[in-house]
Amino acid sequence: MIKLGVVSLESTHVDAFCRIFNSDSSEPTHLEGAVVAALCNQQNDAARIAQLQSEWGIEIVVNQPRDLLGMVDAALICSRDGSLHLEQAWPFLEEGLPVFVDKPLALHLDDVHDMIDLALEGGAPLMSASGLRYAEELETALAEIGDDEIVHADLIGPGELFFYGIHLSDVLNAVMGPGVQAVSDLGEHGFDLIAVSFGDGRSASLQLLRDPAPRHQGQLFTADGSARFEIRKHTFYMRMMRQFLTMIETGEPPIAYEEMAEAIAVLVAADRSQRQGGRAVHLAELRSDRESLEPTIH
Repeated sequence: MIKLGVVSLESTHVDAFCRIFNSDSSEPTHLEGAVVAALCNQQNDAARIAQLQSEWGIEIVVNQPRDLLGMVDAALICSRDGSLHLEQAWPFLEEGLPVFVDKPLALHLDDVHDMIDLALEGGAPLMSASGLRYAEELETALAEIGDDEIVHADLIGPGELFFYGIHLSDVLNAVMGPGVQAVSDLGEHGFDLIAVSFGDGRSASLQLLRDPAPRHQGQLFTADGSARFEIRKHTFYMRMMRQFLTMIETGEPPIAYEEMAEAIAVLVAADRSQRQGGRAVHLAELRSDRESLEPTIH
C-alpha cells in the first residue's frame, strides 16, 4: 500500500483526495492502492485537523513537510497559495519522492523552473494539473473530434487569473499542446479576456468572468467542425489521482514538464499584458530572462 502525505490542509481538494484514497469500496470515486497516512499541519485550524483525522482515520500529524520524510512514499502539496509550493515540495523532490502539486504549480516562473530542476536532479517524478484536464466531458469532446487538428479553442470559466485561470490554461494545454507564442489580456478587474496565439498559426481565447460565474465550458474548432463541452461531473479528481498513482508506480510523469511550465507562463504573460495595456506578450520574453515576477492576483 502506497502511503501518501498531504501538506497544507485548508483546500477542499484535501477532502476530495482523502475521500478517494481513504474511503471504502462503496464510494464511487474510491481508488485502491494508496492511503493518506499522514497530514502536515501548516498552521491550520485545530478543528480542521481533528475533522480530517476523525473522518478519514489519519493518525499522524506533523508540523513541517520535512517531518513526513520516512513516513510516506509520496506527497500531495495542497496549499491554495502557489507561492508556497516550492518550499513545501522541496524536501520530497530532494529525496526523490513522487510529488503532486495542486494548482497552480507556482506563481513565479523561477519557482516552476526550480521545482522542475529539483525533480530532474533528484529523480523525483513531479505532477501538477488542473483536475479539469481529466474531465469526462472534455474527453467526450475530444473523442468527437477524433484525429482532426484543433485550430482554435474558446474556453470560459469563473474566477480570477491565477488561482482559477490555471483551469483554462491547463485545459488549453491538454487539447492543443505546447507551442504558445504570444498572449494578450484585454480584460479589466472584473474579467479577463485572453487571446492566445501559437507559433504555427493556431489560436485560442480564454475568458474568466467574475459575475456571472459560469460553469467551465468551451468549444473546440477544427477545419471541418467543432465540439462543445460543459463540465458538470466531479469525477475529474479521481481520474487525476489515478494518473498520480500511475506516476508513483512507473516513475513517469503523465504531463511533460515543458507543458506544465507553459500553462503557468501563459498566465504570467496574461498578467503582464493586462498591466501593460493589453499588449501582446511573447513567451520568449519570459523564458529568456527567467525573471521573478510578482503577479497581481486580480
